[in-house]
Amino acid sequence: MFCFMLKEITTKELLKKTNIQLIDVREPYEYEEGHIENSINIPMDNVLKSLDKLDHSKQSIILYCRTGRRSASVTYMLNKLHKISVYNLKGGYKNFSKVIAK
Repeated sequence: MFCFMLKEITTKELLKKTNIQLIDVREPYEYEEGHIENSINIPMDNVLKSLDKLDHSKQSIILYCRTGRRSASVTYMLNKLHKISVYNLKGGYKNFSKVIAK
């Protein structure tokens, strides 16, 4: 049986990357409360309707939410069902904020 591995990236790996697109899949009010610089907000429910906003010219497309759960399911869906290569930010915005605060 085929087991699908979720493509994830840690905050430390993210901070070393260039030429990326960051997509926040949280709701707009969550995005307004705080987000990763240069990210765009495409709420989870709108991702499939917004595939044209994914920038395939970037080396990596990275999705995140508050803790990584919602973005993990969107990452899985895009990778497995639509064959679009994207990564999930492990631990989400919550973990990102902790790491950069150190």
